[in-house]
Amino acid sequence: MSTFTYTARDRKGDRRNGEIEERDRRAAVTRVRSLGLTPITVVERAGSAALSGKTPTPKKTTGPAKPKSAAKPPAKTSKTASKRPQKASAGRTLLPISKRGVKLPLRVVLQFSVDLRDLLSAGMTLGTCIHKLSRQSGSPQRSALLKMVHEDIVQGKSLSEALAKHPRSFPEFYTSIIRAGEAGGQLQQSLENAVRHYERAAAAREQLIGALVYPCIVAGFGFLTLIGCFIFVIPQFTGIFTDMGQQLPGPTMFLIHTSNFLRRFGWLLVLMTALIVAGFQNWKATANGRYAWHAFMLKMPLFSRVIRANAYANFARTLSNLLTNGVPVLRALDIVRNTLGNAVLEREVGDLKNRVTDGSSLSRPLAESGIFPDLFTDMLAVGEESGEVPRALAQIARRYDDELNRSIKIFTTAIEPILMIFIAGAVAFVAISMLLPVFQLSQGIR
Repeated sequence: MSTFTYTARDRKGDRRNGEIEERDRRAAVTRVRSLGLTPITVVERAGSAALSGKTPTPKKTTGPAKPKSAAKPPAKTSKTASKRPQKASAGRTLLPISKRGVKLPLRVVLQFSVDLRDLLSAGMTLGTCIHKLSRQSGSPQRSALLKMVHEDIVQGKSLSEALAKHPRSFPEFYTSIIRAGEAGGQLQQSLENAVRHYERAAAAREQLIGALVYPCIVAGFGFLTLIGCFIFVIPQFTGIFTDMGQQLPGPTMFLIHTSNFLRRFGWLLVLMTALIVAGFQNWKATANGRYAWHAFMLKMPLFSRVIRANAYANFARTLSNLLTNGVPVLRALDIVRNTLGNAVLEREVGDLKNRVTDGSSLSRPLAESGIFPDLFTDMLAVGEESGEVPRALAQIARRYDDELNRSIKIFTTAIEPILMIFIAGAVAFVAISMLLPVFQLSQGIR
């Protein structure tokens, strides 16, 4: 038996220290959890093996065989104990997780946070919560990931440390809020804040996707209709027009030549389009390309209002949650910068961090950048004067959430008739171009 000193937190978040005796560290961690505590550190005390009742073997003995036989059982136990981590590590390699780690969808992370919050509120210990969540049916990758998190917690790591090992599933914003809640003994409240943040982020994303689904469907069907006309319908009329033996109108000749080109070199057009798209994606992946594309999106008619409102709301909401949970302002700005998803705004937030380091306020450099609107910076300045920056940021987030809803409504209302006019005009052009030779023939007969 060895003596282990531990530091843990109880259900109220208070720190507890103590000593226990167990055969190894894993058993010591299990013992601490059985006491209703969440272990932070579990360390074996130096020289505890000598104090646990083991006497050293004297140099001169009359029966050397007995000490050898007495020394064999500890060797076996230490050997088996050394094999246990190897089994666990070997088990990890069998989990369905790639070297880059698993990427959980936003909705899965949100559901995990809700379930963990509810189980902790019911009085269950953290390790037991993670263990039960890992055994739920659903995605095998989610179960494998939570098993790894549970194993790290059993070994004495905190929840934030265990989640930080999987940055693709749990971003820095999430782990920072959890870490701040652990430091203040408010883990359940931190999970509640994370749930609210991700619920709003998921709602905003679904609004954006929903606003684009209908226009994309209409544009897609319209494009396929035109391609079908060029490939299947127009060639049927080409032979008829040729047999007429008369000069065809210009629009009709244009459609016939376009149809012939698509039928002969359509594969080349598809290949060129794929190369252009691939080249655009590679250019957009560069720093200059990404910045130029995001700057263009911020100036795009109709759609720019949606992008700006979503970015402003996300910036204010994320920064408010981080500051509310006690994250330092400079660290919070770093995290916010990685969550914006727009290179132009990321550069401005990086400049803002340098200005704040020099002792400037938040609102002044944001106002000087020209990217953030006056209403945003004015509301933030009022919060700085009253000492309620997180509260002011929360109000700004609600303000631009409402503007996002209005912008999406305006976007969908305006884009639908535009697409309808474009598709109707294209179909009408094809129909009239095909009917012009018929009109000419009827006039010739008269």
